[in-house]
Amino acid sequence: MATVVLGPEILPGTREYAWVTFVVEAVERRTGRASSWNRRLYEDRTGVLAAAVPSGPMVVNRALILDPVMRAYDAPETLSRQGLQRARLGVAVIVHETDHHQAELGDASAPDAIQELSPEDEALSEGLAEVKATRLTGLIMQDIQMDQAIPGSIGAFSGSLYPGFQAGVDGVLTGLHRVTGLPREDVLSAVEQTPRLQRYNAMADLVIATRLAGLMPPAHMPEVRRSLSRPLRHELAGLHKYESPHRDPLALDGLGREFSARAIRNLERTLDTIEQQYRQSSGGLETAHLRQFLDHGTQSGSGGGAAAGGGAAASGTAAAAPPAWRADRFRSGGGAAR
Repeated sequence: MATVVLGPEILPGTREYAWVTFVVEAVERRTGRASSWNRRLYEDRTGVLAAAVPSGPMVVNRALILDPVMRAYDAPETLSRQGLQRARLGVAVIVHETDHHQAELGDASAPDAIQELSPEDEALSEGLAEVKATRLTGLIMQDIQMDQAIPGSIGAFSGSLYPGFQAGVDGVLTGLHRVTGLPREDVLSAVEQTPRLQRYNAMADLVIATRLAGLMPPAHMPEVRRSLSRPLRHELAGLHKYESPHRDPLALDGLGREFSARAIRNLERTLDTIEQQYRQSSGGLETAHLRQFLDHGTQSGSGGGAAAGGGAAASGTAAAAPPAWRADRFRSGGGAAR
């Protein structure tokens, strides 16, 4: 991950600052979760679209994000397809970064915590942020009345910032929904509300709670959790070397689906072995073969596979109406000076 360099500060009172604030606050209302954004906003100086700085600030690229959004507010009624796409992309990027500011990092020294900024951490963190952006961007645009101020922007296609990670995480979430029988939104909520460094453990815990309850002795929990989370960590981390803004998004999407399908397939294979041996043992206590299986771990399968299936559906009830989001507030003649 590139080092974030804070450029000039974008001050309260400017329309750019007001727009970013409205988007962040709309996300907080929609999700019911506060963010750690400290209300300090800076221009980016590294070439990224935006970044949520762990210490609290947010940086946003003026040329690539803020200026196109402001031009869209200033434009006449007819806006080009590219202009509409850039307006929607601006919202999606702020939603994405707000998700990072809503995520607690967690204790790196806790049992089975993954390493911060490791391939498995970045794949899951960025993929979840894109899943959220896909679910929420249109709803946020309605909440802040941007769809009315910039007609046609809500229906524009802005693509994904991380198509491989997004498809991989989306496939894993859908696969866990099928394996556990839990509603997909419950799976997503359980994962995203868990500190980043423990999210793979949270996925395994959902499987244990729904498939091994009453079978597994509590003392076996750490080993079983590691065995079930291993294929998820391995496959999502494997996407890290492919994800790049220079690769074909459709190819990355296909890789994400392939890797997530394999992750779920290997998780199910491991789960079936564990479940079968517990059922065959005397009350789950004679588990020598299982112990050997857990100690040696499981190897991820090779080859591709069908996608684990399905896209995320929009969720959540309508949020409380935000303050009036007048279009003229963001036109160069009617808003605060930049």
